[in-house]
Amino acid sequence: MAERIMVLLAAFGGILLYDWLTMKKMTKREKALYAVLCFICLYMGLDYAINKDWFDFMDLMMPVFGNLAKAIDDYLNVNA
Repeated sequence: MAERIMVLLAAFGGILLYDWLTMKKMTKREKALYAVLCFICLYMGLDYAINKDWFDFMDLMMPVFGNLAKAIDDYLNVNA
């Protein structure tokens, strides 16, 4: 778990340092969107670091696109 936290700190540290230097040019709307995206990334990063079965992207997409993806897969599957 410590290795995962170090990876997250390095990744988010670099991104936030660069973005902090360029945030002065952003509008309030862009800053709000940036904050929402940072929150989502932090949530997903914690999910990665803690390695628990939290609600994630696949849990959201499977009910929406699951049947369509299965139909496409069945259509493209060639039984020789």
